[in-house]
Amino acid sequence: MAASFWTSTQLKWLMPKERLLQSQQEDRAKGLSENHIQQLKVYFTQYIYDMSNSIKLRQRVAATAVVYFRRLYAGSSFSAHDPHLVAPGCLYLASKVEESVVAAKLLLASMKRLRPAWQYELKDLLDMEMVILEELDTHLVVFSPYLSLAKILESDAQLADLGQNAWAALNDVYRTDAPIIHAPHVLALGCLYLASVICSRDITAWLEGVD
Repeated sequence: MAASFWTSTQLKWLMPKERLLQSQQEDRAKGLSENHIQQLKVYFTQYIYDMSNSIKLRQRVAATAVVYFRRLYAGSSFSAHDPHLVAPGCLYLASKVEESVVAAKLLLASMKRLRPAWQYELKDLLDMEMVILEELDTHLVVFSPYLSLAKILESDAQLADLGQNAWAALNDVYRTDAPIIHAPHVLALGCLYLASVICSRDITAWLEGVD
């Protein structure tokens, strides 16, 4: 992994929201509205988390998988790549990258248990892994905002009471495109600020002092 976010391939994958709104043109041409596209992304994000929880993977693995999923569809479409298979493919790849490797057969069993109507076999999953690698141009580095938030909270004991709400807000961030729009430390700071609003705390002065 790159030593710094600023020299990593993740920085190159960040894109403005305006560009994302112009993505998936093939899906839009077939009648999917922006709302439909976002609903599908949320649905398959939840599917990734459900699979991850069912085989007891770390939350960071699922978060990385969600980033892969959203990166892929920023440059492709649901029409080109079946999201029913892309979602578990992203989780399988993320488990390797995050050094929490899950056996493909175990993941396939989870897929069939959670979605028995979706008939996929081991070869389908392994083939999709290769497709995802190609679509992402093998750029798999993902710096986690969870680590950024942990470091921020550890840096100042006065922020400790904001932790629970900040973590919850960060979990919800992955139901949006924010992880491929903003840098991880920006997401962490944004969630901390949201937590301060929820807790009726003014941390403006503290934020102004952040480098």
